[in-house]
Amino acid sequence: MEDELNAEEKKVRCVCQIKPWFSPDSVYHEAPTVDCNDLLLSKFPSPLPLNTHTLRLQSNLLFELDTDVLRGLPNLTDLDLSQNRFSRVRTITQSSSLPSLLSLHLEENHLSHLPESSFSSLPALQELFLSHNNLHSIAHGAFTGLDSLLRLHINNNRLTTIDPRWFRALPRLEVLMLGGNPVEALPDKGFLALKSLRSLVLGGMGLRGLAEKALEGLDGLESLSFYDNLLTKVPTQALRRVPGLKFLDLNKNRIKLIETGDFREMIHLKELGLNNMDELVSIEKAALENLPELTKLEITNNPRLSYIHPQAFLQLNRLESLMLNSNSLSALHRHVMVSLPSLQEGLEWVSSLNDKKLWFLKCGRYFKNKIKSNAKCPSSDEHAACSVHTDAK
Repeated sequence: MEDELNAEEKKVRCVCQIKPWFSPDSVYHEAPTVDCNDLLLSKFPSPLPLNTHTLRLQSNLLFELDTDVLRGLPNLTDLDLSQNRFSRVRTITQSSSLPSLLSLHLEENHLSHLPESSFSSLPALQELFLSHNNLHSIAHGAFTGLDSLLRLHINNNRLTTIDPRWFRALPRLEVLMLGGNPVEALPDKGFLALKSLRSLVLGGMGLRGLAEKALEGLDGLESLSFYDNLLTKVPTQALRRVPGLKFLDLNKNRIKLIETGDFREMIHLKELGLNNMDELVSIEKAALENLPELTKLEITNNPRLSYIHPQAFLQLNRLESLMLNSNSLSALHRHVMVSLPSLQEGLEWVSSLNDKKLWFLKCGRYFKNKIKSNAKCPSSDEHAACSVHTDAK
């Protein structure tokens, strides 16, 4: 009987080992780690090594923490409580002060509300993951005391509005993920307090449009995603308020036309995604104009896109990669390629005029000279010749 009990205890025993760990600012450490994942624990494991740096308690049945156990972990830096049964944040953060904690994972729990000063006992926290809960309300000062926070994930919850007051306590925040909440409109100057923000994800929210000042104050923003929303046109006026934007994702929206000047004044844009849009039919003259730093442009999987104006792309002198596969284009004017002097990875699509099927090319440079002297698109025979030519290299 004793042997059976010992065997049962071993099944739920945590694993202690030294493992690689990267801090939120990408500094490498060899970290004493206690792994208690997937053990169906309903109580906090005890005792734990005094030098525990990383504590993993993912996929258990926990609904409260043991204060005494946490007090005995002065070096605790990374705490993973995702996929448990916590319904109130105070059962976690008020149980004990954790002055060294940098990362807290609370994804996939049962949290529905964040009260005032929810995380004030975690003054050093740099990463907070709250995605995939049931959050429908957040107090104005819920994040008070998180002056060091760099990354906040509150995506995939039940929030219906964005309150600018949430962000006043987050002067150093660099990454904010809000996608997957049923928010149909963003408030004017809603992110004004986030002076350090570099990446903002607003995918899958049901956004139908953006007010002109929705992105006001995000002077340092570099990456912005509107993936899988309901936008019917490019939010040009709002985007002009983000002067340093480098990466823009407009994939899977309901945009019908890319119009003249839609991306004007976005002089630092490097990569642009216009993929997977069921409604997109046309890209108009000077739709992408004077984007001196643009190097990658993806316009793929748009089943109704049948027309690109010969002068749709102007002053894109650094464009190296152009993806146009899986559209309904039956022809492409020669001026499109001639106007792209730096193209290296494209043109990745060319139409065969004989059967109107689309096929890939990996030899844009090879065909560029041909198209300059011949208004027709390359034939399938030339495609084969190009394959031999490039393979020989």
